[in-house]
Amino acid sequence: MVARYYPELLNFFSRSLGNRDAAADVVQEAFARVLTMHASGKEVFDLRALLFRTGKNLIVSDARRRAAETRMLDTLQLISIDNAPSVEQQIDARLQLERLLARLSVMPRKRREAFILVRIYGYSYAEAGEFMGIAASAVDKHVVRGVLDCMRHKAP
Repeated sequence: MVARYYPELLNFFSRSLGNRDAAADVVQEAFARVLTMHASGKEVFDLRALLFRTGKNLIVSDARRRAAETRMLDTLQLISIDNAPSVEQQIDARLQLERLLARLSVMPRKRREAFILVRIYGYSYAEAGEFMGIAASAVDKHVVRGVLDCMRHKAP
């Protein structure tokens, strides 16, 4: 079986890939997969066609894997260590978040809810009012008081 199709497969994949060594690897893997399939009891009707299809599938899978690796490397370059926040910036951001959470925790419920909807989620006063079931002017007052609370209260 190997002697019958090997030269034809090798020539075909050598022309397709432009590399005889890579083609030999593809042909060898195609034979290995087809023989494994045959050994598992699956019937093979057209061995030649199956070997060609298996080899083509191997090449496509390899191209997809390489493309995915390239995209991943490009993405990693976007978030390289040069662009990442410094340790000091990360600690400062975490401390600011902890202070905000502490200040929010002491606010009355409606004030906290209005503040979060408007200042964090970006709702308009009308949208926040509709969500909370109160007037937009009431939301405005809650948000103003929430901002004042954040400015004057120290973290507990």
